[in-house]
Amino acid sequence: MRIALVILSGVLFCACGRTADKQEPEKTTVPATLTPDSVSDGVIQATERPLPSEEEAFSAAENLVREMTLEEKAGQMFLVDMLQLDDTRTRDGNVYRATKKGKQSLKKYHIGGVYLSANNIKNIKQAKNLVADLKESVSGGALYVAVEEEGGGEHSLSAKVPELKDTGYITQSEMGKNMTEQQAYQTGKTIAGELAGIGINLNLAPVSDLASEINPEYALRCFGKETDKVSEMLRGIVPGMRENGIAVTLKYFPGIGNVPGETTEEILENSDSLMALRKNNFSVYSEGIKAGADCVMVSNVSVNKVTMKKIPAFMSGDIVTSLLREEMDFDGIIMTPPLNDNVIRNKYTAGFAVTEAIKAGCDMLVLPGNLPESYQAVIEAVRTGQIDEKVINTAVRRILQNKILRGILVLEQ
Repeated sequence: MRIALVILSGVLFCACGRTADKQEPEKTTVPATLTPDSVSDGVIQATERPLPSEEEAFSAAENLVREMTLEEKAGQMFLVDMLQLDDTRTRDGNVYRATKKGKQSLKKYHIGGVYLSANNIKNIKQAKNLVADLKESVSGGALYVAVEEEGGGEHSLSAKVPELKDTGYITQSEMGKNMTEQQAYQTGKTIAGELAGIGINLNLAPVSDLASEINPEYALRCFGKETDKVSEMLRGIVPGMRENGIAVTLKYFPGIGNVPGETTEEILENSDSLMALRKNNFSVYSEGIKAGADCVMVSNVSVNKVTMKKIPAFMSGDIVTSLLREEMDFDGIIMTPPLNDNVIRNKYTAGFAVTEAIKAGCDMLVLPGNLPESYQAVIEAVRTGQIDEKVINTAVRRILQNKILRGILVLEQ
């Protein structure tokens, strides 16, 4: 596969703290693309090229998948962090550059995406250099570079990196209380513009669950308790982020807002009935999907009234395939939650977690507990017949199709 990397550009807007009449969304910004002919004497000459249609992207992705080896396809399904590429620990835990070993791991495992946290970003200049270095290290498939940016609060990059100022440090709870749909749209554009300016192209946000008094800490990360309000915010922020060059992720399906406790430490239960989920949670996620969400991240809680057994939602075909993929008609990328959380690491082997996720219908494997073991487990599961290679092909087609549609992977003409 021959590709050209994309330079994402976006205009920053800020609607936090002011009201506005609802307007029609602006037309999608067409990113500039860097092709081999665009570089002359070391100077980048960006050229604009319209993004392909859904049908064109589907066909191109299908063709690319046919040319890929099983190893290349398996690697595209992984979203990893910097320490999973190079586990050499620094004294303070921060990794601000792509090491030689990390670049080798990117190529060895044919990685599809890298997740960056505050441990990898100290300022904008350094972040740009890191992202460019990561992208230049990849051959055969353009790279997702992901962060978690909810706008403000503990789980937002902007709250931890002083130079990321334009998001306004507004939590989703505050957005839901104070913003109109149009303001949420402008805020989405602001967030995306700042991230895209660094070279980031995938946001593991927004939280799309309903808040509940049962879990007040998590409620700060939600737009609100009412389906109408949460849906309104998703109708604004999702297209806002997308229009400024960022792929968007709804999380954590089918919902953890009414689950008490820390879901990253043990398997907790969402005891809602299927009828209640359909009436509340599904209606909200459906709005986010219709608004253009690229990905949906499935939770690690047990939905016992659906699965009839205590397993994480992302390991359940009833939830991932029957409900999200088929009933809700979502054909985008379905992600696992972080697989290196204690809730998964303490109960399952890394290989078992990824193979069960794929069997359930997940496309992208987020932060595996052990990259070499997880990568090999996917390959062996196909070779031994545990997983049909057609399942892998479909997952990778979705990933490549999205990368093409979002201007992350640009095919030479």
